[in-house]
Amino acid sequence: MKQIRTKFFTALISSALLLALPTMADTSTETKALEPFELRFLLKAFGLSGEAIIRLQPTTASNGYEYSSTTQAKGLARVIRPNAASETSTFHMQGDTLLVDEYNFDSGSGDKLEDSYARFDRDAGIVYSNHQEDIATVPLTDGMLDRMSADLQVTLDLQAGRSPESYTILHRNSVKTYTFTYERSEQVTTPAGTFSALKYRRKRKGSSREALIWYAPALGYQPVKVVQFKRGKPNGTLRLKAYRFGLEATP
Repeated sequence: MKQIRTKFFTALISSALLLALPTMADTSTETKALEPFELRFLLKAFGLSGEAIIRLQPTTASNGYEYSSTTQAKGLARVIRPNAASETSTFHMQGDTLLVDEYNFDSGSGDKLEDSYARFDRDAGIVYSNHQEDIATVPLTDGMLDRMSADLQVTLDLQAGRSPESYTILHRNSVKTYTFTYERSEQVTTPAGTFSALKYRRKRKGSSREALIWYAPALGYQPVKVVQFKRGKPNGTLRLKAYRFGLEATP
């Protein structure tokens, strides 16, 4: 049960939180500065609870950013996972294109077999990936993202008036394709308030998992609620608790 819950908590946060950025105009090739932000989500799964903190902040690299997620279990869940799990994508913007530099996932368990790392080498056209201490080289194709940066790309597409369709993602030494299907508009009530939202279904071919995601246009197309399913049954929920924009960069 410990292993199952550990994988669920980290997978739900890292693959289901598809977060927004300030609007970027798609009529110019000029590279735009992205505004830092912080968002907090409540997590419920297996009758246990936790909190996810998502941050975007600039780095010292030219047009560079760090997008990070920290998940901390609460209450009894801390018996299962006392340490926080973290996931980070560093990337840079070229015009309105997001280009991944590195990706890192630390489960917080101390077990390296649960961690992942990837370096996107654009000069060589290769992604050097390490999952469960198994090193792989994967051809780097146009538009390839990691799990965190894919979250940002979904939001950028929504802001530009493009409906999310499919995304190519490097995940655990292999390439996956995630597809999005628009369902309808709905009102969603969360601890952060009630929002009009666009409801999308996210799926991956051959997987028993899928997610419903509600994006709020009033909040720059941030997701305000996520429900994850396995074999058609809900097994976890994320709800927006709080948010703020324009943070100062932190070390």
